[in-house]
Amino acid sequence: MRYVDIPTAAEIRALAKKRHPASLSFSLRTTPLTQEAQQDRIKFSNLAHDALQQINDGRISKSDFAALEASLADMVEDDDFWAHQSESLVVFATPDRIRTFRLPNHLMDGVEISDRFHLTPLLRAVTFPHNAIALVLGQNAVRAVEITGDRPAGEIQGHGMPSDAASVARKASILGRSPKGRLQGSEGQKVHLLAYSRRVDEALRPLLSGGDVPLILVVHEPLRSIFLSVCSYDHVLEGHPEGVSEESTDAEIASASRVLIDAYYEDLLKEVRGTYASRVNDRRASDSVSEIARLAVMGGVETLLVDMETTLPGQLDPSTGEASFSETSGPDSYDVLSEIACRVIETGGQVMSVRQADLPGSSPLAALLRFPI
Repeated sequence: MRYVDIPTAAEIRALAKKRHPASLSFSLRTTPLTQEAQQDRIKFSNLAHDALQQINDGRISKSDFAALEASLADMVEDDDFWAHQSESLVVFATPDRIRTFRLPNHLMDGVEISDRFHLTPLLRAVTFPHNAIALVLGQNAVRAVEITGDRPAGEIQGHGMPSDAASVARKASILGRSPKGRLQGSEGQKVHLLAYSRRVDEALRPLLSGGDVPLILVVHEPLRSIFLSVCSYDHVLEGHPEGVSEESTDAEIASASRVLIDAYYEDLLKEVRGTYASRVNDRRASDSVSEIARLAVMGGVETLLVDMETTLPGQLDPSTGEASFSETSGPDSYDVLSEIACRVIETGGQVMSVRQADLPGSSPLAALLRFPI
């Protein structure tokens, strides 16, 4: 079983504001297999040892160093923690606190030491959270299944959700013969299914309102088309999860739905890259790190694509956005790409942490801009 902790946007903003001269940001590949937990523990212990050696140079007080060393040692010794992992682990540590996030993404092993946290790897989980709601809809039963990256799939209750189509029609069955003078046959059945679909849609609204989580339909024709004709939600995914039906378990539905969820996020990336290509000539898109840094501070970045596996040591002027770069990380430098991403988040922009192959060019950054350069 995978154990996952997806950070909220508020948590990321709070982490972005933290400052301490000994801010350690760890990322490492892990495994959900308990029998291999010892290997993960050893990898982290080695990274922690290397990091402590680098900061044991008078950067912080002896008491702060001792507190940090003790906290990291306690974490290494926590058997239960290492027995419950996912695909990757991100750890943010200072002498006064340690934050951990177990993520479903595949990250590279490494540690960054600066006066602030390196957040780019964490942003990957927010870019592709793999959350969705599957509506399992049939004439005789309906349920909404919540699919997330941090816990097993399970049914969620919508207020006023009908039990079946017959209960909405107030009949024993919508397939029965109607009294004389009323709709009957296929026409009458369609009217009942329309009413049923409207009730289901109404019950779903509070669960979906104000968000953009994908809605996946596990429903067959003709009910699928009928429901779509009255559905008030805009983020319904096309396609039907393969190999599942109303009788499938929540776990089976979640597993089959992930194929559609992955395709959905790939389509989002394609759309962003297409928009980027269409805006380049109008100078409302850029892959220049220096230009993007300046615009990020001004609130001029609408959407930022950042390579999750690249770091550029340096500094960013907080007032002008002027970026300066260093050969290596050090006490007076940090990852400029991560800092730019934080600035975009603070000014209301969208950040997508991606792999280099998903970027439109060779630069580790690409941005859609709110106004021309």
